[in-house]
Amino acid sequence: PPRTVNSVISAANGFLGWLGWREYQLLGRISIADDVQPELTRTEYLRLLQAAKLLDKERGYLLVKLFATTPLNVQELDKVTVEAVTEGRIVTSPSGIKTLIKLPACLQEELLHFARREGRLTGPLFVTKEGRPLNRTYVCTIIRQLCPAAQVPEEKGNPRCLKRLYQNTLATIESNVALLVEQAL
Repeated sequence: PPRTVNSVISAANGFLGWLGWREYQLLGRISIADDVQPELTRTEYLRLLQAAKLLDKERGYLLVKLFATTPLNVQELDKVTVEAVTEGRIVTSPSGIKTLIKLPACLQEELLHFARREGRLTGPLFVTKEGRPLNRTYVCTIIRQLCPAAQVPEEKGNPRCLKRLYQNTLATIESNVALLVEQAL
């Protein structure tokens, strides 16, 4: 994505400047407008869940549901532990600021059933066969594998689109509540 490329260019330019090789520095930035993510609709989200169920891909189902119902970032997936799920809340610190993410009761129940079936008593819930937490690439692969069966474009099959769906849904609910409060006054 352009943001990643821009950060690498910036770091390389800083290093080249430190060496005194300014003639090798790249000027300009890649436009962020090119990085527009497609919007995932609620219908497409439901089709992803249905496809995961039909394909018996429980981990994919839970990942889709987790990212669409919480503000969790992929890099914080290791914070989804059996202990955190049991408490019903995940504590993260994405920017050094402690954040509490409350799990919806239905998701909490499904995650606990998954932990029991997988034999996980403690630690991260989503891990590889070797027991290491899933990385971002693997999470995206798991979600994208559901897209053909769900008839959802693959570029929409990622945690970022699911998180945007969560944010849009939350914003809609908040504006509806604000409207109701305004009408009640």
